[in-house]
Amino acid sequence: MVIKITKILGALIALVLIITSIAIIIKVDFSNPGNINRFVHNKLDKTNVPGVSIAIIKNNEVERFINYGYANINEGRKVSQDTVFQIASLSKVVTATAIMQLIEKEKINLDDDINMYLPFSVEHPHFSNEPITVRMLLDHTSGIKDNWDILNSLYTIDNGGGDSEISIGEFSKEYLYEGGKWYSVENNYTEYKPGTTFVYSNVGYGLLGYMVEQISQLPFDQYSQQYIFNPLGMSQTYWLHKDVKTDNFAAPYDGSKELPKYSFPTYPDGSLKTNVVDFSKFLMSMSILNKDNAILKSETIKEMLSPQSNDGKQALGWSYSVLDDIFMKKLNSGNIVGHTGSDPGIFSIALYNPEKKNGLIIFMNQEMGPKIETINIYLMVKRLVKEVFYNDHD
Repeated sequence: MVIKITKILGALIALVLIITSIAIIIKVDFSNPGNINRFVHNKLDKTNVPGVSIAIIKNNEVERFINYGYANINEGRKVSQDTVFQIASLSKVVTATAIMQLIEKEKINLDDDINMYLPFSVEHPHFSNEPITVRMLLDHTSGIKDNWDILNSLYTIDNGGGDSEISIGEFSKEYLYEGGKWYSVENNYTEYKPGTTFVYSNVGYGLLGYMVEQISQLPFDQYSQQYIFNPLGMSQTYWLHKDVKTDNFAAPYDGSKELPKYSFPTYPDGSLKTNVVDFSKFLMSMSILNKDNAILKSETIKEMLSPQSNDGKQALGWSYSVLDDIFMKKLNSGNIVGHTGSDPGIFSIALYNPEKKNGLIIFMNQEMGPKIETINIYLMVKRLVKEVFYNDHD
């Protein structure tokens, strides 16, 4: 009987493997044409991603844009390099840059207690005598945790979209200050002492945006416009939906379903809207070799890119583990910084070598999921990383 059951199980496993292999052959494109545009389009044709916009940067110049598909399927509006995408957590590098500007101007210091700049007190409930510093928020070691039951409930996606009516300051106080309506010792804070352990925190970056407001006495979106977007010539970049001045906006999609253009109270952590043209300008501003940087001095950029936490993989806003995180550890030279973003109907990635001044930006209006078709995206990104960072002759 045991032998018979073993044979049946073996036959079932073999059948599953055969079916899986057939599915992979049908749903994954394994072609590898020399033409990079054709390669990208072949891969994306095998996915259900509506639209994609890509920028390739070599020696701090945009070498090419690659665009695919639709910004809005129902309207028949195709993606171009000017199409504005919401870019989720990739937004954090802009928020970190605003903080680094204030540090450069000696308005704040990296190791200051954040309570020096807040109208309410933020303390880790398990370590009330241990200050949370600006650095800890930037490198995700503050001990502030994302309570997704609360965060998901405050997305505007289920209420027709648009900007949140809850300000960053109101949310931060109600979430982090004892007695607030969203306050929870167990769910809003980790068990780790501030400054000791890397735990990724969206709420922490919302709080950084609020600190920019408190220090500069400007709304965060206006500060960004005045001190980051305008100096870099980022004319199609916005934090708030109400300010978007173009109809060329990529609608987010969940499968074939178009989602409303949404946001959330902690918008500095993930609600930036931009296109690959503008974001290329931002990415190229991170070169440590530029003497005349528009928004940060070279010394400040070096400090921003210096490893801080997560075994040396997390810098101030930027990460050295992006390639590891997307299963491309063998391509990680240790010199490539970046960030990804993922939200309903959104996927984004930006990578940059600040010494060679090569970079890659990819925006999509579809979130990546654990599907066989996602292998195509993996193969596409892998080839693009090789082309941008390891092919000096292309």
